[in-house]
Amino acid sequence: MAAKRNTVPVVSIVGRQNVGKSTLFNALVKKKLAITEDYPGVTRDVLQARVLNREKGMDFHLCDTPGLDIEKPDGLDEAILTNAFRQLSRSDLVVFLLDLHEVTAYDSKLIDKFRKDPELTEIPILYCVNKVDNPEDEEDLDQFYRLGLSELLPISAMGRRNLSLLLEKIAFLLPNAKRHVTKTEENEGAKDVSYDFRLAIVGKPNSGKSSLLNALCGTERAVVSDVAGTTRDSVDTTLAFGGKQILVTDTAGIRKKSDKGEALEFYSYQRTKRALENSDVVIHLLDALKGFGEFDKKIVSLLQEAGKPFLLAVNKWDTIQEKDAKSFDAYKERLYSRLPLLKEVQIITLSAKEKQRIHKLMELTVDLAERANRKISTSELNQSLRAWMTEAGRSFSADRPPKMLYSTQVSVSPFHLVLFVNHVDYFKQNLLSFLKKRLTEKYSLQGIPIRLELRSDRK
Repeated sequence: MAAKRNTVPVVSIVGRQNVGKSTLFNALVKKKLAITEDYPGVTRDVLQARVLNREKGMDFHLCDTPGLDIEKPDGLDEAILTNAFRQLSRSDLVVFLLDLHEVTAYDSKLIDKFRKDPELTEIPILYCVNKVDNPEDEEDLDQFYRLGLSELLPISAMGRRNLSLLLEKIAFLLPNAKRHVTKTEENEGAKDVSYDFRLAIVGKPNSGKSSLLNALCGTERAVVSDVAGTTRDSVDTTLAFGGKQILVTDTAGIRKKSDKGEALEFYSYQRTKRALENSDVVIHLLDALKGFGEFDKKIVSLLQEAGKPFLLAVNKWDTIQEKDAKSFDAYKERLYSRLPLLKEVQIITLSAKEKQRIHKLMELTVDLAERANRKISTSELNQSLRAWMTEAGRSFSADRPPKMLYSTQVSVSPFHLVLFVNHVDYFKQNLLSFLKKRLTEKYSLQGIPIRLELRSDRK
């Protein structure tokens, strides 16, 4: 049964694969959030976005569900279906999408399920026939009436035909979706989710990102299976920890475009980069057995470029055989040999599947978020940097002695300092690395990118 709520109502789009659910989702949300490609099975997780329409005075959550016509589900498919039907049972209204050009036995089977399943029977259903691009196409709807449907709404998600009427029908069936929407809300989105910081979980495909998200939330929020690349879209959810509200994004596994240039993986990669850009703190998840590879280096490079604070979480630690007290230290040394800058990053082992050390991970994450906002007074900063310059002496110098005239902090996360110096060329990389190391040690900036911008009147 749909939940009775005074909050923003939930509308879910359902149907078999490739009928245009994601295209309709994007058209109503007015953003390209769902991946749309002309072949089945593209959407795996349930995507959710807020629809704010000032013209219609409407406010509701819209969910895009995976195609439900999986005849012989394997482990991954079972997880997808379970997740999708769990979402449907929480919906206030279902938009059931059919394809004008093809009626299948599964359409009838799915319609029958909605009529008989006690979890679904009390949810209002709006049946829509998609790909009705012209008025003449409406003459071909008899095949759908023969399924026992008394009311149908012909639409074209791609051509945006009758979408205004669809919104009116949603408002009619869901009176609590009606409210005054301001122009600012429509342009920027309602701030319905209040959070202290935004956390992104990133890593190679099948490193356990969705398992970690589910362990954090205590629910099957994202589809989990042993098939690499299960999550293709970024999935958001909120959780409370340590007095903080955290908005968590589980991103698609970062991978290269395939040799065939598959657009699907390209869009997923772009969405992952966007999730990183929008995050405040990042958990970079590793598979303990697979270790730190070239893709992980690329992820760290992205994090450094974006200036995002991150920690390294080694997942599936329970699968490492014959561990002893020295195993973790030895593992870290191997990581350092792959990428020395990881010495300045916090590293934790865990098992998302077994829910081991999840609490400790979140303690470190909250601590990282707090440290990432550290501001140092200009006087203290200058005093510290001058002392370190004296300590360095000429050992890190160029032919002529580098001098720092003045410094100031201009941003947090990344920790960005502007140093006014006698000559930019006198500050070699080894000296800058030394200063970053001292800053990290004194101000507990482990995992927080440090940017030292040199300025001088002399060119």
